[in-house]
Amino acid sequence: MIRTSLIAGAVGSMLLAASAFAADSGPDLPPGPGRDIVYGQCRTCHDLQYLVESAGVPRSTWNDLLDSMKQYGLRLNPDQRAKILDYLGTYLGPNPPPKGAAASAEPAAPAKVDGAEVFANQCSACHQATGQGVAGTFPPLAHNTDLFLARDYPVRVVLAGLSGKITVDGKQLNSVMPPLDVLSDQQIAAVVNYVRGAWGNDKMRPKSMQPVTPDLVAELRKKKLTPEQVFAYRKSLKSGGKRASHD
Repeated sequence: MIRTSLIAGAVGSMLLAASAFAADSGPDLPPGPGRDIVYGQCRTCHDLQYLVESAGVPRSTWNDLLDSMKQYGLRLNPDQRAKILDYLGTYLGPNPPPKGAAASAEPAAPAKVDGAEVFANQCSACHQATGQGVAGTFPPLAHNTDLFLARDYPVRVVLAGLSGKITVDGKQLNSVMPPLDVLSDQQIAAVVNYVRGAWGNDKMRPKSMQPVTPDLVAELRKKKLTPEQVFAYRKSLKSGGKRASHD
């Protein structure tokens, strides 16, 4: 009964989110290995409050839930799936570790972050592995000139999300990107630099535009931007307005 209700509730949550993707980052999940991948993959379709409210179900139920999501487009490689299941079964399972133990279990950030790996774990569910996006829902990142509106613009999008109607490649979109401020400064810098160099995007880079650094991300994080502010900044840049002093 628990498995059936959890899966049915997850499907309902997914269908609701598909029509109105929440910009709110939602509740904080308990820290632990695999949490970042849960944020990146599950928030595509689910309000994470649903996961929190489902805490306490056994690992087998989370396993069935992941299996059921395949028919709705969830695509995970074996490593991603294993990490998500381990996280859900441990930190949202029937016997989660004490909060102090969970915090100490969070692995230290590596000295060098692989931007391609961050993209695969955090961005590919919406923007697809090839950067093509999902027509009518999620914008493409491949050949997207918005990436180079300003050095700091995509950093703002990743940190705060984006809310408002936008036009990309002649097509209007009105979906909402949630903030990914759960990622570290190093991860955000790495993924922005990766996307700007992938799928031929490097050919669009202005010669004067420097790579994003963790220090730049840290500076912007302090501003506590909102998705609406990021949208207004994009509008200003598109109309030839003044850029922030990060170029």
